Amino acid sequence: MYKILLCCATGVTTNMLVNKIKESAHQQNENIMCWAVGTMSIKYSWPDADCVLVAPQSKADFASIKEMIHGVVPCEMISNQDFVDMNGDAILKQASQLIDNMK
Repeated sequence: MYKILLCCATGVTTNMLVNKIKESAHQQNENIMCWAVGTMSIKYSWPDADCVLVAPQSKADFASIKEMIHGVVPCEMISNQDFVDMNGDAILKQASQLIDNMK
């Protein structure tokens, strides 16, 4: 099971994306846990995740998020286009590859 944490300013827009990722996983028979938090709450949630994906609107916080996680789990930005398109397939693939490459 992949545990994917999405992070944005408040967690509101990424919650919509969480649903798209879950739909994609269901269609692909992938077993995932996916949730979203705001940047202020990331410190409480990242230890439970296999990877952290940061939304484009939190780009200014990316360096501090990555430093907080200090390489324990992979952390990457979500592409602006995938975020705008709410492309659950592409973001699920991004997360899966990050997690698989850490193993």
